[in-house]
Amino acid sequence: MIYSIGTYTINTEKQELLYADTPQKVEPLTFKILTYMLENPNRVITRDELLQNVWSSRYISDATLTTSISVARHAVGDNAKKQKCIQTVSGSGYRFIAAFDQHDKNILELSKAYNADKSNIQHLKKTSNFPLLPDKPSIAIMDFIDVSKNQEASLLAYGLTSEINASFAKMPHFLVIARASASQLSNINLSSKEVGERLGVRYLVYGKLEQVASRIRATLSVVEAIQNTEIFSDHFDYSFDDIFQLQDDITKAIVMATDSAITQAEIERAFNNPTEDLNAWGNYHRGIWYLDRPTQSDNAKSEVYFEQAIKQDCRFARAHAWLSYTYTNRRLLDHSKIRKTDYDMVKSINHAEHCIDFNPNEMLGYMCLGRATLHFHSVKNAEPLIDYALKLSPNNPYNLRVKAQITARLGDDYKLANQYLDLYDRITPYSHFDKLLIIMIRIVILINQKRYSAAAAQIDQAVAFNNKYFLVFALATATHQLAGNQNEAQQYAIETLRLLPSCTTDSCQRLFSCKEAPRERFIQALHAAGIPKANQAL
Repeated sequence: MIYSIGTYTINTEKQELLYADTPQKVEPLTFKILTYMLENPNRVITRDELLQNVWSSRYISDATLTTSISVARHAVGDNAKKQKCIQTVSGSGYRFIAAFDQHDKNILELSKAYNADKSNIQHLKKTSNFPLLPDKPSIAIMDFIDVSKNQEASLLAYGLTSEINASFAKMPHFLVIARASASQLSNINLSSKEVGERLGVRYLVYGKLEQVASRIRATLSVVEAIQNTEIFSDHFDYSFDDIFQLQDDITKAIVMATDSAITQAEIERAFNNPTEDLNAWGNYHRGIWYLDRPTQSDNAKSEVYFEQAIKQDCRFARAHAWLSYTYTNRRLLDHSKIRKTDYDMVKSINHAEHCIDFNPNEMLGYMCLGRATLHFHSVKNAEPLIDYALKLSPNNPYNLRVKAQITARLGDDYKLANQYLDLYDRITPYSHFDKLLIIMIRIVILINQKRYSAAAAQIDQAVAFNNKYFLVFALATATHQLAGNQNEAQQYAIETLRLLPSCTTDSCQRLFSCKEAPRERFIQALHAAGIPKANQAL
């Protein structure tokens, strides 16, 4: 049987889905869901009926069913917001509502886009009924090109394209188009906007490789397809020694740079939309903007946006993780005389656990749970959680940052902690991640090692940051006092109390990850320079 839904054609005999006469890569389960719905149109299909006929009564979770329906929607250009094909019937099930034609005769085999002739290309260019853009950031990795026409570089280009696509496919905050679909359109002379429309994605990643002697350069371009504008470009230079290690290194660098560039673009897009028009992902990206701004006011704004995202999608795993992060921030940034410590702790841990429940492979859930455990419970209990987060995402900056804090607090040898910070510095040159906090962690490590002059030199760099806040000046106060620079320490103490009149030695000490002995030296230095103790401030 052949079903035609607009520009989509489903051939049940060949188990084939075509879009604009171009074969699409569809998993057998997705094809089975679509076929069953087409055979039972315009009526409610219950969850149990789907389990009986699609999964053969095998038990699946609600999350698996919801994800499978979402994939089936995307396969025919639909999404949960528009629901032009598959309609959710609240509390009952799903209904296939799109108009379609049904044919009994065979259709001619259509040429693949990769080998399309001029007439087929013109047909593709004239097509106007395109897939709808999903709410979450969507991306397609186009074929990387080897401009040097070298066999090894060509092999690397092919491997890079596949590895980068696979890396993004593991990141739950992206919808990644199938490699086969992106590869087909890579070989047709279409503009970025036309490619984005046909694939139903907002972002495209283009790359080219050039080898000269034993050096290779990978040039990256990230394009916002809807506006047909380039939002990021850079090149990455490496020595051509071990092709597999080279492939891993370039993949990590490109994925991190692209992830950061798209996150920034999504944040800007969210702020360009009216607040009342924001969907769950729009609220999520607004929350990201305020996440690492170190004030109670910014943390509260971030919290509001993540809560709104969860209200719109209660199973939004990443929003739960970042809401956990904001509750931990509450505890760290709360300098009032009465603190709801237990409430913040419970909410932080609960939301991190919700994230893991909804997506067991979401590394942010383990990172936020580990961070909450670090600040609310014990360092040793936090370490395995962060280690698991690093296993899921070895190069995530938040994982590296928390791991550095834990490593610094656990031992007197801080070489390993600095290694994590060095890795952080290497992988985040283009990112929105907070560089100021990293400098502060380095300074605390130097204080722990009694290298006070070196710490004082670095703290003066931190004070020059635009997003400095009272804690930076408190750290500068203690650092210069310990380095023997009493005049500088007293001036920094005055500035600290100007920014936060309620600041005490108690409100500062719990913000730093260090062992008890260096913490005590830190507190004594703060008090000696003019910061009052808690009982003096009451």
